[in-house]
Amino acid sequence: MTTGIAATFTFPIELSRETPFGLIEFYEVVFLRRKVTLSARAKERLLETRGFVDYLLQQQKPVYGLTTGFADLRKCPVSADHATQLSINILRSHDAGIGKPLDPEVVLGAMLLAAHSLSMGYSAFKLESLQTLIGMINHRILPEIPSSGSLGASGDLAFLARLGRAMCGEEVAVTYDGKSLSAGDALIKAGIAPFRPGAKEGLALTNGTAFMTSMLAIGYIKEIHQLENILALETLFLNTVSAVDAAYYESLHHVRGQEGQKLVAKILSTSFKDSPFIDRQGIQNDYSTRCLPQIFGPKIEAILSCYPPLRREMNAVTDNPLLFKDEEISRDVEPDRILSHNGSKWMVVSGGNFHGEYLTTIADTIATANVKIALTMERQMTFLMNPWRNDQILPPYLIADPKNTGLLSGFMIVQYTANALAQKISALGQPTSIYNLTSANESEDVVSYGATAAEKLLQQQELLQELTTLFCTAILQAYAIQRNKSSPPPHLISERLFAFLQKGHRVKFPLEKDLPFSEIYEITQQSLLQDTLRHLLHFPLMEALGLKKVFKQQGSF
Repeated sequence: MTTGIAATFTFPIELSRETPFGLIEFYEVVFLRRKVTLSARAKERLLETRGFVDYLLQQQKPVYGLTTGFADLRKCPVSADHATQLSINILRSHDAGIGKPLDPEVVLGAMLLAAHSLSMGYSAFKLESLQTLIGMINHRILPEIPSSGSLGASGDLAFLARLGRAMCGEEVAVTYDGKSLSAGDALIKAGIAPFRPGAKEGLALTNGTAFMTSMLAIGYIKEIHQLENILALETLFLNTVSAVDAAYYESLHHVRGQEGQKLVAKILSTSFKDSPFIDRQGIQNDYSTRCLPQIFGPKIEAILSCYPPLRREMNAVTDNPLLFKDEEISRDVEPDRILSHNGSKWMVVSGGNFHGEYLTTIADTIATANVKIALTMERQMTFLMNPWRNDQILPPYLIADPKNTGLLSGFMIVQYTANALAQKISALGQPTSIYNLTSANESEDVVSYGATAAEKLLQQQELLQELTTLFCTAILQAYAIQRNKSSPPPHLISERLFAFLQKGHRVKFPLEKDLPFSEIYEITQQSLLQDTLRHLLHFPLMEALGLKKVFKQQGSF
């Protein structure tokens, strides 16, 4: 996703547990080239934790991944002398991904999230090792990461292992300064010291949910942009079909009490004011007009509810095992698990924070919601083109001149394409979390497929963008036919939306002749990548998320 926005930030984002961040900060780093740095407290904590790791090795304490093998090899002891080699081995053995590379934005986002997690000091990552990763982020040295290999079980193992090898300067392809070269050469050119994995560091880096979280963060940014565009287009649809205003009265939605329904009704009804198109005397419309608050409401409410857990995951510590000090040790910890070192209490504990089920659930929720939104838009397109459905207010297939019906086909095949896209979007809405195959000789017996779910959502969103473009062109044609019957005032929201969308086209709507659709599609799609439609609605979903003010200051999603 490109924005064409160049932004300069006078100060970097500090990584530490004291400075959590969300989509805005993520967006600024990944898309607007903001840099990152470590807080002084983070540096101090990294040094403290490494001291405790050295203590564990000296005492030859049995610790998973430090002095044992991995997965079901956890009962196989590894001597303290081999702990460093164990870290190197995991990066090489776990780099087993395959397939086309992930998008650069996904990789950069994952690097940022991994650095943020490691900076909190629970993972025993060395300060100089983290500086290597931060240097690569700030110089945009991005490894080519194969897209298949993560089960979301112990996190994004294969993806993160490839990142680790790139950090080491091994023969891994990276992009740097617009060129493809080896990681080692890129690090030398940028003046960045390569990663030299110490004890536990290989495991700390390869465990974690950074890649699936990055995919979802990017997907969520795209989702809100697309939904606000769709809501803007729905206001055009309602005006085009002379919607009965009664279905959007606040009284009606108040007595049901569903927040998403009320939100959608409020957003869409703003376009009714002073509109000569809206039916203020009619009884009721078909569902695709009358029930938009009830159809879109629960979907948008579910999607909005995904942001808090996504934001928490962006600030989470998700590797294994983890190290805790003093007041970080909860009261339920057995005394035998607490160790004393340098006048402080310490604990190292294994768990499953790398499991990606939260992310699978978020991706599934959004993807499933997108299906009904897509199906509704496709049904609305058929309504526009079928005069037996729309009570003859619009001509067959939106052919503007009735004398040419038959000679022209109008938007007939645009609806065919929308039909095909709706089916594909529906197929990609199948929940990923209903599947399970085990791995690691059955020790990892319930996996999440979080990366698969997130990648599938991104694929679905590309199709939803295409469907929205088709929907937009159909609305442009239909609204233009309607407005030619009257002289609507220019201050109407529908008029302002139409004026913006018409402005980019060389042809004037309504179209009077059949044209190759690609000539219309590409221009319309570019309009939807801008923020104007959303701005005219005042970014209602961003506002609902509490992001509107910061967003308007910092650029475009």
